[in-house]
Formats: sequence, C-alpha cells, structure tokens
Amino acid sequence: MPTLPPATKALMLICTALFFLEQLVPFGSLLALWPLGSGLFWPWQVVTYAFLHGSLTHLLFNMLGLWMFGSELERVWGQRRYLMFLLAGVLAAAAAQLLFTQLTRSPAPTVGASGGLYALLLAYGML
Repeated sequence: MPTLPPATKALMLICTALFFLEQLVPFGSLLALWPLGSGLFWPWQVVTYAFLHGSLTHLLFNMLGLWMFGSELERVWGQRRYLMFLLAGVLAAAAAQLLFTQLTRSPAPTVGASGGLYALLLAYGML
C-alpha cells in the first residue's frame, strides 16, 4: 500500500484535529459558511467551512473520499496543482451555497469538505 501523499495527509489531519477541538471549544460559528447578510458572514468562511464537519460520520466519509480520490490526484498532478484544484472546488461550492441560501433565505450555516470532494471525484473520473 502506497504512503499517503503529504498534502492529503495534512488536510486529513487538520480536518480531524479541528473536529475534535471544536467539540471542546466551540468556534465553528466563526469558521462555518454563513449566508450573506446574516450578520455572521466573514470572507474567510469561503475556505474555512471546508475544514469543519457536523458529525463524526460526516468527517469519516469526507476523509474517506479525500483519501480515495485526493491521494491519487496528488500523486498524478503533484501537490501544487492538486491543492489549487481542491481550493477551486471549495470556492465554487461556497459560491453555489451562498447563492442557494440567498434564493431560499435559509439561515443555516454550511460546513464540510463535500463540495471540494465532488470536484476531486469529477477529476478522478476524468483521469
């Protein structure tokens, strides 16, 4: 079994550490992606929301996807291209979510790496 590439490993460790830290010290409201105009939205949230997860199951399935698809893409593309693509996926998902919450007037915040992972899944399928 090949070793876990460094960027994928770091992302998995950061997400896991933040999940358990957030259980002790609730800071998710600062990092979750809040709807525009909610009074809780901050620009950094378009990136930070992807590092938070709502439950252990949410975290485990997102990390499984990151391991399965991210590892191979990092090996094939290299670290820089992989991270830039993942960032683009996270930002695109944030933009879509912000638009959706504006249209539906949903007051709920968004957390999770799923948007970025769907971008990785698409790229993996096109290899």
